[in-house]
Amino acid sequence: MKLKFFTGLIFLLFLQSCVPYKDIVYMQGNITNQTLSSTSYKIQKGDILYINLKSADESINRLFAVQEGANSANLMTAEALFFKGYTVDSNGFVDLPIIHKIKLEGKTFKEAESLIKQKFLATQFTGSADLYIKVKLAGIPYTVVGEVGAPQTGVLYKENPTIFDVLANAKDITAVGNRRSVVLLRKELNRPHKHILDLTKADIVYSPYFHIRPNDIIYVKPLKQKVWGTGTTLQQTISTTITALSLITTIILLSKYAN
Repeated sequence: MKLKFFTGLIFLLFLQSCVPYKDIVYMQGNITNQTLSSTSYKIQKGDILYINLKSADESINRLFAVQEGANSANLMTAEALFFKGYTVDSNGFVDLPIIHKIKLEGKTFKEAESLIKQKFLATQFTGSADLYIKVKLAGIPYTVVGEVGAPQTGVLYKENPTIFDVLANAKDITAVGNRRSVVLLRKELNRPHKHILDLTKADIVYSPYFHIRPNDIIYVKPLKQKVWGTGTTLQQTISTTITALSLITTIILLSKYAN
């Protein structure tokens, strides 16, 4: 009777310990014909900007060089951009050479380029001057922790990167990571907000949090299988179950001899 009870208990544990296939597959289902959102990113406080200005005046070009003497191979290193890039201060302003403080918070990159160009034309150049200005984020810093292959703090150099870009850098979610409830922490309107993402659904691509923004924090929670410690694959679960059954059988036999 005892053996049947413990066998049934182990069998129930076996059924609950394997991670179901549907819990480890990304983007299940069909993607509808819904139009993807094309909202342009707006500059925020704390952003580090890469601002490239080109003109016929080499002295002006040097003022806007991210790193003196840098070549194209190391121009966009994270270290150079952190120390030489232009940070949006707590009031939303950027301090630039010659034109000094200019408010860029809330502007798209195109709007920022146009505003900087207007300021330069009004301050340093004539209206007909040949002036090229490019404004971009100096990388997108992120943090990913929890059940991933390589928890890390990193920087993405890509236009509109997605959460899958971060997970790829972090060597993917582990077999016992909860893909149905990934936590994303994002600062919005100077306040932290928590969002839950289900990466097993195909319509995740329509979420406003599918694309990563600067300083996003991603936390992948563990599944219950990790807490139980019963194995993540069928082979591991069978091995754990056999070990448990052997232990229970040994205890029952010893108890019989003791009586």
